[in-house]
Amino acid sequence: MWRRNSLAKGLLLAVLSLAVSCKTSDDAVALAAQMTAAANSLCDYYAALAQIVDNHAKLERLQSATTGVPFEQQDMAQLQAVQGDLQKRADMARGLANLAAAFTGLSGSTAPSDVSNSAANLGNELATIPQIPGSAYTPTALQEAGKILTQFAQERDERKMAKSIEPTMTALSQMFSHEKPVYESINRTYIGLAQSIALDMVTHNQVDPASLMAPSLQPFGLASRIPTEQLSTGLADYAREQIKNRAAADIAAQAQASDAVDGALRELSKRSHQLATDGHMLERGLPFTLSDVDSWIKLIG
Repeated sequence: MWRRNSLAKGLLLAVLSLAVSCKTSDDAVALAAQMTAAANSLCDYYAALAQIVDNHAKLERLQSATTGVPFEQQDMAQLQAVQGDLQKRADMARGLANLAAAFTGLSGSTAPSDVSNSAANLGNELATIPQIPGSAYTPTALQEAGKILTQFAQERDERKMAKSIEPTMTALSQMFSHEKPVYESINRTYIGLAQSIALDMVTHNQVDPASLMAPSLQPFGLASRIPTEQLSTGLADYAREQIKNRAAADIAAQAQASDAVDGALRELSKRSHQLATDGHMLERGLPFTLSDVDSWIKLIG
């Protein structure tokens, strides 16, 4: 009888242990999927900002060519430096997405080398993230998290790996929150310059208003034709209104995209902490949406 009870207890403990292990694995897979989605959006966000900085540089050269006011080489160098810093952040986000994707196979040890390589690569990218001009925040914590991630690159235990990822998510969330005003300033400055040039072009009759008339003619397959060289006052005012409205919409959309990414990173930081300390998450459902990031990127096209 004692042996039966002992065997039954042992079997029960084994089943409970397996159940806990499965839950942990399910939580790890859920967290990895959420990290992948957030990291991909973060990569797109940074890549779009880097493109905006490049567009800004082109507008500065255009303005210099049309006004004769030289654009200082040191200012151009600063724009190039900011673009490079943003591109490094985009590469880092792509590395995080790769690690998260590899992390989904960690519990079964089906791709340990992928996890190890992805963790090492991300660790190296984190360690070289520079301070971005215009921000007082120094990404020291992110650089240190990269070192920790590199040290744990050989781990195949999901809880230990979560412990190494947690500092990365926390530091990444902190960096984004601190630098968000800089990101939004980059976009506002570019939009402000583009708006100034566009309004000046309207004043000097250098704008084709065909796109303003397209909504009325497109259903009939017709194209517009301006009978005079000079824009009418009404069309010029309408063009100015479109420019200002589009500028305001772009700035608002970028702010919403920033808030979406910021919220996602904060939530992932919290969830990675839960998995690292408790071995499970309180909930697995996707707690955020990143559609605002896609909408903003489509808007700037």
